[in-house]
Amino acid sequence: MAYVSKTPIVELSKNFRDYIIPLDHPRLHPNDRDARTHSNGVLGDESIFLTPVAQGWLKLYNAPYKGFTTDGHVKGDLWKHDKSANGPTDAMVRAADAVLKAASEVERKRFSYAADAHEWRSWSNPEVIIVDSGIRLEEMSSSLKAAVHDLLKASLSPRGYEKVVKAMKVNAFLGEVTTLRNVMNEDSYHFCLFGTPAADKPWGFNLFGHHLCLNVFTLAGEVVAGPFFIGAEPNEIDDGSNKGMTVLNQEEAAGLAFMKSLSPEQQKKATIQGDINDIDGSTMPSGRWNPADLRGLGGAFQDNRVIPFEGICAKELDESQRKALLDIVAICNELLPSGAFEVMMTRVEAHIDETYFAWLGPVNDETPFYFRVHSPLVMNEFDHHNGVWLANALPKKYHIHTIQRLPNRGDYGTALYDEWLKTQGT
Repeated sequence: MAYVSKTPIVELSKNFRDYIIPLDHPRLHPNDRDARTHSNGVLGDESIFLTPVAQGWLKLYNAPYKGFTTDGHVKGDLWKHDKSANGPTDAMVRAADAVLKAASEVERKRFSYAADAHEWRSWSNPEVIIVDSGIRLEEMSSSLKAAVHDLLKASLSPRGYEKVVKAMKVNAFLGEVTTLRNVMNEDSYHFCLFGTPAADKPWGFNLFGHHLCLNVFTLAGEVVAGPFFIGAEPNEIDDGSNKGMTVLNQEEAAGLAFMKSLSPEQQKKATIQGDINDIDGSTMPSGRWNPADLRGLGGAFQDNRVIPFEGICAKELDESQRKALLDIVAICNELLPSGAFEVMMTRVEAHIDETYFAWLGPVNDETPFYFRVHSPLVMNEFDHHNGVWLANALPKKYHIHTIQRLPNRGDYGTALYDEWLKTQGT
């Protein structure tokens, strides 16, 4: 966990194993506790930093949904149904029907919600359960869990599904390293289904838990992913059957390469206020830091957050730099299946002149950093973090958070759902 110190902290090692918490530490015991027992213990202890953060999150969760904006005003007409959209809605419907068929009546009641249910917004990325919605994979029968994975396969690109599974396996590896296998594993994720699966009606699902939160909406060929969160601590598995598995390296390399491509003057414009080694927010602008998200702006329960554009505008970039900026968005959206991916990138490219790149941290191959790509339609964030389940007080390159937001009511497919409602005379 982060802690405040007046003395500069020096941590030279870049190997996560040098920061493993001793296995006899009280924080790791009892190590046979389950996720709910663990969550109750954490949220019942005011001395733990997440407790007051979670209390604030619940207030945000209970506020009416407006949408992520740059100035507090939702810009209309940005999210319009694309009649050429040819995402795999039909295959998704078949997979979702199989989920419903595999579930018992009790299970269906636990994970089924209306298409516009408030529970879309219940996702969060700590291992602590903040809002206990849906049903956890670890509580499902093997057939139901397999059906949920089939729904993921039908809804995502092959690379996207692979990335999601890697995030799950890396989470399980952290559970092994900390001996908290019942708290962090491949199945420690909640599943919710929203609406009635149909090709011509709006519906979707989410899957969320530690370092993996995915919200997917679909309607008549449209497939929208947002918000989503993928993280890892550490981001590599160095032992066992999955040894050598890594996540989020591509996002890291693309952001750093883009910053390096900028001229010194452009880099100066892109750089925003703050110190990457700040562990208490003292170098950040007011309201721009918290101990759970650090520099991240689009994390859990930030659905109505107002974030102005910062950094360098794509108008000031040459064509190769503009393409590289779009490539970062493309890498972040490789989750999307064919058809939906092309629609998303067409939308983003149409607003390239309103797209900004912001950077925090030194520009070299060794030092942690933060970056953000922000447009009227998408916000992608990448942030190196300090230790939560490892003991490093300063950010390290092996602890990564990535977040995607779809501003102006794009999140959860809300704008597309609003448009569809109007066609229904509602």
